[in-house]
Amino acid sequence: MECPTGTPEGTAFPPDLERLGIAPGAKIDIRDLDMIGKRNNFHIYLYFEEDLARDSTLREDLQEYGDVPDLDRPFIRLDAFLRFATESDPLFTQRLDELPLVVEVVAYGELGIREGKTVPYVKGVMPFLDELAMEDTPTVS
Repeated sequence: MECPTGTPEGTAFPPDLERLGIAPGAKIDIRDLDMIGKRNNFHIYLYFEEDLARDSTLREDLQEYGDVPDLDRPFIRLDAFLRFATESDPLFTQRLDELPLVVEVVAYGELGIREGKTVPYVKGVMPFLDELAMEDTPTVS
């Protein structure tokens, strides 16, 4: 996949990802996003702070938080998040059936990994816990 804009990160997504529903503003179940990323060979980074996800680039964030352990950063790769969550809570997958985590897609880019090779990535924002509680709470009429 080539970055269609020629820039390292932005809101223009390759057509093949857009056909899969991976586009700016798309809201996708975390498990579906993980599956799509694995099938189509791109990384997904989850951000816990919306402003950071929208106002910075992954490259900048990796530089700024390079000395910070992965689990202490305000963002994490999706595969690492799922691995940590399932190791910490064996019922995590079942809990996702009851209360799905829906990630909002915000950006696409490519990150240089070695010798001129790049890996495509997608940034997404995790829902805030209070939003999850509000969405799950039935309203009284």
